[in-house]
Amino acid sequence: MKHSLQSLTLIAALILFPLWGSAQSDCRLKPEDLKPVIQRFNPFFSNHTWDAKSQLEMARMGDNRLIIITQDGCKRHHTTFNMMVDRKVATDNKDFWISEMRSMMHKVYWETNDYEEFAQDFEANFIRNFSAYGPNNQFNFPIGTRNFICEVNYSPERGGKITIEMVSFIFKERVHTERRGISTDEDDGWYGNAKRP
Repeated sequence: MKHSLQSLTLIAALILFPLWGSAQSDCRLKPEDLKPVIQRFNPFFSNHTWDAKSQLEMARMGDNRLIIITQDGCKRHHTTFNMMVDRKVATDNKDFWISEMRSMMHKVYWETNDYEEFAQDFEANFIRNFSAYGPNNQFNFPIGTRNFICEVNYSPERGGKITIEMVSFIFKERVHTERRGISTDEDDGWYGNAKRP
């Protein structure tokens, strides 16, 4: 009985390993593809740092606000924005946090079109959900191919923090058009094209 159980475990491992390996090989986002979100000469931030190894980005937005952005991904691109607000300026006022969210997102994406694609829907959904759930409660909502997981934490003693995680699905077509040097056997656009040299 013990011998047959070991055999079944070995067979299961041999069957499942290729499936696991193939799932991992379809990563559409490599760590080396990740770049800082904040532009190098963005005037709204100081002490801007980017660690390519950990994909961690940090910057100060004035004296009372610290922004930390992390990124990772495979078939989806996760970008998490954390803005810590000093207790000297943080309040439990709903309009204060809505204004902070808008300010952060517009300043982070200064002089790029990335935020304009979803800004109107994102802000409307954030305001509606934050108004319904209030601080210290997580809420999420989809917009197109993105999903947002948000939370506003507030404590009179510690200050506050806005967390926005943006999860974007990465289509293969986007990888093929944006990444140079992709091999033809991985390029869906060339499948079945006999004229390809």
